[in-house]
Amino acid sequence: MASDGSEEYVFAIPNFWRPSKLLLDLEAEAPSTASFFSNDLTNPFALDPITPTQDGFFKLLPIHELHTDSAKDDDKKDPVTPPVPKGQLEKPSDELPIALDSDDEDEEEGHDIWLEPRIPSKPKPPYRAWDGFFSGNLTTSYQPMMVTEAGPAAYDALLRSSNDPLKLRNTDVPVVDTKTYLSSLLALALGGESVLFTRKDGTQSLRPALPKMRASGYSSHVLQALENKCLRCGSTLVGLRSFVQSAYSEHPSRCGVALASTVSQVLQVVQEWVAFHGRNPRSLLQLQSTVNSMVAILRPFKALTSQLRHGLTDEDILNLVFHQAYAVDSNEEYLRQIMREVLRRVSGPWIEFLEEWIGTRREQGLPFTKANLGESKGFVKVEARVFRDDFGRELAEVDYVLAPGKMPNFMPEDVTETIFETGRNLRFIRSFHEDHPLAQQDVIASSDPPQAKWLYDWDAILRLESRAVAYRDCLIEAIQSSRSGYSLDPMEASVHSLADKSGSVLMFFGLDQIGMEERIAASIEQFAQPVATHDAEDTLSRIVRDRLSGTHASAIELSNSTPHWSLLPVLSFGVIASAQAQVVNKETLKLLFAAHNLRDHLRLQREFQLLGNGILCSRLSHALFDPDMDTAERRSGVARRSSVMGLRLGGRDNWPPASSELRLALMGILSECYSVNQDRKKVERNEHVFDKDISGLPGDMSFAVRDLTEEEIDKCMDPDSLEALDFLRLSYTAPPQLSPIITPMNLMQYDCIFKLLLRVLRMTFVVNQLFRDANSLARDWEDPGDATLRFVRESQHFVASVSTYFLDTGIAVPWRVFERKLDKVEADLHRPGTSSSSEEIQSPDKLQELHTLVLDRIMLALFLRKRQQPVLKLLEDIFNTILRFARHVRLKLLGKGGKEADARAEADPSALYMEFKKKVQIFITVCRSLSEKARRTDGKRGREDRIFKEQYGTGDDSMVAQLLVKLDMCDYYLKR
Repeated sequence: MASDGSEEYVFAIPNFWRPSKLLLDLEAEAPSTASFFSNDLTNPFALDPITPTQDGFFKLLPIHELHTDSAKDDDKKDPVTPPVPKGQLEKPSDELPIALDSDDEDEEEGHDIWLEPRIPSKPKPPYRAWDGFFSGNLTTSYQPMMVTEAGPAAYDALLRSSNDPLKLRNTDVPVVDTKTYLSSLLALALGGESVLFTRKDGTQSLRPALPKMRASGYSSHVLQALENKCLRCGSTLVGLRSFVQSAYSEHPSRCGVALASTVSQVLQVVQEWVAFHGRNPRSLLQLQSTVNSMVAILRPFKALTSQLRHGLTDEDILNLVFHQAYAVDSNEEYLRQIMREVLRRVSGPWIEFLEEWIGTRREQGLPFTKANLGESKGFVKVEARVFRDDFGRELAEVDYVLAPGKMPNFMPEDVTETIFETGRNLRFIRSFHEDHPLAQQDVIASSDPPQAKWLYDWDAILRLESRAVAYRDCLIEAIQSSRSGYSLDPMEASVHSLADKSGSVLMFFGLDQIGMEERIAASIEQFAQPVATHDAEDTLSRIVRDRLSGTHASAIELSNSTPHWSLLPVLSFGVIASAQAQVVNKETLKLLFAAHNLRDHLRLQREFQLLGNGILCSRLSHALFDPDMDTAERRSGVARRSSVMGLRLGGRDNWPPASSELRLALMGILSECYSVNQDRKKVERNEHVFDKDISGLPGDMSFAVRDLTEEEIDKCMDPDSLEALDFLRLSYTAPPQLSPIITPMNLMQYDCIFKLLLRVLRMTFVVNQLFRDANSLARDWEDPGDATLRFVRESQHFVASVSTYFLDTGIAVPWRVFERKLDKVEADLHRPGTSSSSEEIQSPDKLQELHTLVLDRIMLALFLRKRQQPVLKLLEDIFNTILRFARHVRLKLLGKGGKEADARAEADPSALYMEFKKKVQIFITVCRSLSEKARRTDGKRGREDRIFKEQYGTGDDSMVAQLLVKLDMCDYYLKR
């Protein structure tokens, strides 16, 4: 209070201001603050204008003046103003509010205060209100203008008011303790009971203990939304917890267990963080932020587990996780990283088997071999592969089979086939070449194969590609360096391996005492090392904790930094599989060509099954059809006089021959033809030939009897029928090492082709014999007749044309293309590295496909496909007509025509000739339509047709056109 009773206002100036000389002068002129505030001007707070001195405003004070002023005010201390309550102003005091800090000790003359500044005291700043400052009126209490500024008590009073001014209907709602209410809501969000939320009637759902409740300062409507959110969060958490508990029984697969373990870890991290960092929320906003973070983390897992049902396989679970991760990829960054980490963990078991199958990881447990018939592991199973031809005939072979249903849908088919083929070829090497470098897991491990895992950015994908190339080159170098001590011959390799093992230093019995002591000391030192701990936090826990604490970056990566999710499986796993496949497939082809003589086995099929050996055709034709050969039939009292005997088909009445006759007639034909061919090769080309086994032929090739049905047996009983020799076949058993190339299906195709060629070979002999018989009739001054002469000439031309077309065009042209492809493949195998000039054949599977394609082309040219059965049936009818005519001529020549033969209409040569000519005309017409159809579909050829483009003629686009040229070049049979 001032002396006149009026109140004075005191404005404290912060003590870090340094008073200038001008302010000190003003203080001296105005000893009291009352005169200052008692100014009669309109604005009592207006200050007199300050006129700058000639030295300027910012001139430093002289040291002596500062000491003088400090001495004057030595007894005046700047009191520390206590804080003023809210809404009140500080009472004025008689002391000057502006004071200088001074030391009690005297300072020397010329001391510069700016060089050694004093640190002023820091009084607590009092409360000041601008309303009181501008109005100049003092208020003894603070009057809030808003209800929210008055505190929760005022808001509660309004809510409890009987007239309900806010119309919120909270008059009878009880108020609970705020701290207890927040803790109960937090427990509700975690799915646990509390004082205010309990489980009733033995159910798992949580219900409020009171019908209605609210916290002080909030209405029940506002709190109800938060309660519902906490309830949904708790229900989600409880549902995920129950999924984890039941997953081990409902989803016992490896990926199902991995998913349950991942969800359990996420729940544990969430509960731990809430227990340590969010257990005492200070406000509803903080609690709401915590619950929102929990809901955001648990929502994708709830959507994922809701799609799981009992009986899902690993592939189904992987597909669901992959699509869920793809669905949240456009969401916040933390959620993307969480689901990517979940995908990495859940797909871990599947990726491990993928690496074990292609050989980049050591196989755990017992090896998965063909002996495990009926079992499956991952996407591979061992079962009997069934080969079925066009006519429904089936053959089975035990082999590894790809289970497409066990492979996730996100894997492309080409990558899946590459992975499966690489693993199967690797097991071929391990089974038949145990000493090969690829069969040694240490050799592969020493090349540092890249680890298969999910990659999401281009930089990591490019690094993987470069590392895969380095691994491939390193593995090739390791194979080449070890090839000097490796033999392709299995027997020689086994001998060398036993010799090496006998003096191996790895055997403990081969070490001396010093070596044993060193091994034991090294083992003790290894066991003495401390157990490795895993205290470091894993990636998934860190991401979840960062999201809950709000420190995780929420920035979304650029769209061009991550490839599309449909490309991720190819870029993540296809690169490793391709690098491994290039090495494994090339080594497998080398073994097939060098160690197992694949070319010789294929050439054997060409010469014997496809009648590519002229000596075999001649010997077989005489042994089966020549009537001048000595018979192999056993006769009582008659001894066999010759070592060369035949079946004499067409010159005997009893048929079929006995098994002993077959052995005598066909004995030695195959071995002689084979040995002659091999001797010729040794002379002409100094190439590797077979080492003859017990039977003398590779694959135990020999003549055998074909399994026939009752109907087929009845047809074979007639020696004059076309099917008389259908029981005879060539038996060949492909070595197990060559089963990837020469499959049972291929052997069925070879057998079908040999059956038809044997018929054509018989028809060739028949028409030649028919020509000789007709000439014999003419020499005997017996007129054969015009119909007979025409029949003989035209039938010989027809059979010769068909035979030439079958052997020189239908078989030779596709096989010639096949041989060129094999030459390219062998040339590629001798190239350094993985460079290849043949882009189409780089693996045994591709070579097997080409082999099958060649046989399909041959069967297509020979009318042996199922859709060509009418054409083949028409050709067989023509052959049967020729056989009937030949029988008629033979009987007439022998004088055995008789009345029974003349009584039949078919004995008339004119009728037989007209029937033959009509059928030939129909056959040529059908062939013309086939040729025109092939010309129209020339532009629609696929890859298989382009491979064999060389086999087509220059004018027409079908091999059938060449048959037409041979049969009817001048349109003799064309209907006019």
